[in-house]
Amino acid sequence: MTTKSGKIANGFDRRQLLLGTALAAATMVGAPWVQKAGAAGLEKVKLCSWSPRLAEEGNIFVSEEKGYFKDEGLEIEWIPGAGSGVALTNMIAGSGDVAFVGPEALYLATDKGSKLKAIYDLYPNNAFNVFALKNKQIITPYDLKGKKIGVISMGSGTRYNLATILALHGMTERDVELVALGLNAAPAITEGKVDAMASTDTILYGMQASGLGAVDVLWARDYLNSSTDLFVIEEKNYEPKKDFYTRFLRGYRKGMEYTIKNPQEAAEITAKVAIDGKDPVKVMGSLKLRILTSQNAVTREHGLGWIDTGPLKACAKIYKDAGFINNDVDVAALVTNDLVMKL
Repeated sequence: MTTKSGKIANGFDRRQLLLGTALAAATMVGAPWVQKAGAAGLEKVKLCSWSPRLAEEGNIFVSEEKGYFKDEGLEIEWIPGAGSGVALTNMIAGSGDVAFVGPEALYLATDKGSKLKAIYDLYPNNAFNVFALKNKQIITPYDLKGKKIGVISMGSGTRYNLATILALHGMTERDVELVALGLNAAPAITEGKVDAMASTDTILYGMQASGLGAVDVLWARDYLNSSTDLFVIEEKNYEPKKDFYTRFLRGYRKGMEYTIKNPQEAAEITAKVAIDGKDPVKVMGSLKLRILTSQNAVTREHGLGWIDTGPLKACAKIYKDAGFINNDVDVAALVTNDLVMKL
């Protein structure tokens, strides 16, 4: 499937490569990613995620295993979604309290009139990239011009981050040919059906672990280091439920802090929960990548979870210029660090 530049059609899902087979597998074994609620005295947090429970989210499982949510009087119910758009739609529809989503979903939903608030930056370092096999000689963004580039789907974060890299180098999607590769991108790359692939760090890691071979990589963070994922809530719930959300964030952050200090134990905990947790080497690899994306100079100054509005503003402008959204996004009004400062 190929496309020319244009408005995104039908939804705003992301990282589809990880989801189709994962969701199917989870469904076959009775939906194990949903933690059963009902413990006496604990308040349930319905977390609408972009995915089922995956190894890259292992720090959350650490928070559960170590009792950090329980210490805050909370327990997690995991609501899986097939992408950020689905997760955000689930929350807006009333199925959850918090959405675990990429910024592209936030911009697109806001553009359509949803009133939302981002309260925590899970991964302030951009995890997206564009890679190509060494023989393709794609070394700089300018080498992408005229090339056939794979994306996971036309509604995925891979497409939007590719568009961002192009825009920052004076190009648009009209300068390349996009190919939606779906769930199994590796054959298209190795067989030369595409010149390059837009992906994430964990997707690339998984392909390389399966024998992809040497590649050249353009990291989105080297051009615009905007967030990979945020915790988002409905604006109407922010004031009346501040304490609830603060306790949730505190339990979450303690798990990430523990994971950073104890990655081996965190990987062992993750392997028991994640539906892609059978290979301990891959579990550790995914977890280490998310440890890296959770920290940067801003978080070292302000603490884990701090939202840096500068890159998000720049990213929103690129989305409008590219035609993904129609209206300006007031990022300063859309995010808050007030809860992070209470942790």
